[in-house]
Amino acid sequence: MKHKVALVEDDDRVRRSFARAMAQSDDITLWFESDSVTGAIEWMRECRDENWPDTWLVDLGLPDGSGLTVIEQAIRQHPDTQVMVVSTFGDEAKVLDSIAAGASGYILKGEGDDEILAHIQDLRRGGTPMSPVIARQVLHRMRSMHLRQPPVREPAPLDAGLHLTEREVDALQLIARGYSYDDVAQQLGMSTNTVRYHVKNIYNKLGVHSKIDAVHEARRRSLILLD
Repeated sequence: MKHKVALVEDDDRVRRSFARAMAQSDDITLWFESDSVTGAIEWMRECRDENWPDTWLVDLGLPDGSGLTVIEQAIRQHPDTQVMVVSTFGDEAKVLDSIAAGASGYILKGEGDDEILAHIQDLRRGGTPMSPVIARQVLHRMRSMHLRQPPVREPAPLDAGLHLTEREVDALQLIARGYSYDDVAQQLGMSTNTVRYHVKNIYNKLGVHSKIDAVHEARRRSLILLD
């Protein structure tokens, strides 16, 4: 079965470019496309679970609103949805807002157009495709957050009933160290789908929608420890 991709993009040139690339793929198909927030949201509300796209490519600057609305709705309906932002906006605020909304990748237009299939495959393997300048911004922000933390901090109390299984903790520890889902699966002797299942459970238990938020929240609660 082909990997289904939804594209929300108002630039005709970009849409045609991505459509041509996916038409040449043996295992990726352009399943749905829209040029607006409204069109994407309406389609989502009518979409059956079995027809839900595996990956969403979303532009942020849409004519009737922000692509963040599309990302949030997609994650709300299907928490394990893979979302990659494809945008002209590269400022730190947009990047962080996208990650907080649930995006797992962020590509700047013009830097990743010719490699879109490779980026989608990277997402499928559990990777986090990012343009170099975007990755640098994320690393800079994480370093800044780490430096601002006090040297000694009391562990935050656990919520009543919150419990990560041993396997969930093991998986999250590896993800926090930058391992892809495939790498985690190999390290723990399980399938990649099982890793995704554990990650989905972690998201639900911690009330988050992205890997970065999951790691941050688990560390805040002292559920994982990093060297």
